[in-house]
Amino acid sequence: MVNKALATFFIFFMFGFSTLFADNNPAERVHVKFTGEIQAGGKYERAFGPGFRFILEPNKYGWTIMIKDGRNNKDISRLTPPFHSVPNPREIEGWHFRNIDNSGPNEAGEKNINAPGEVREFIFSPEVGKTIDGVEAKRRPAEEEIEAVRRFGRGKIGISAYRLADLEPGRQAKFEWMRFEVGLSWPAVY
Repeated sequence: MVNKALATFFIFFMFGFSTLFADNNPAERVHVKFTGEIQAGGKYERAFGPGFRFILEPNKYGWTIMIKDGRNNKDISRLTPPFHSVPNPREIEGWHFRNIDNSGPNEAGEKNINAPGEVREFIFSPEVGKTIDGVEAKRRPAEEEIEAVRRFGRGKIGISAYRLADLEPGRQAKFEWMRFEVGLSWPAVY
């Protein structure tokens, strides 16, 4: 029974990666995939595309996903929604996988917390910090600007295995390590 559930999860996991890159004309986009593993407190960085870097920046409870480009050290994935009320999918923290009192896994029910799970989607664009939400911006980015970021760059990280620490009730769970797969897509003409 466990093997059947694991096989079903794997099929849906891989299907999720393939649907991320479902484009009308896939030849118009570049797609890359890679896997990695990271320990608590460690930083993961991998170059891709025309001067981009995928980064897992450590924080107290896990990591924050960042995409940076060669022109500066700004995070060009920072406009990934949602911006309020629930953790952003770029924040990968151990407590997202535990219930509200840290007495067990985060499952459906009254103790459930509204947090992203094993698969996180994010967006990025080199226009973030320049023409979109730049230093001269006097307002929040409009929905059409967020959509322009989404049209440029899309990413997905799937957490395939992990171990958490601080699992006692009343504590806040954090990652000890994580194994993951990343998929990224951006326009071929850039």
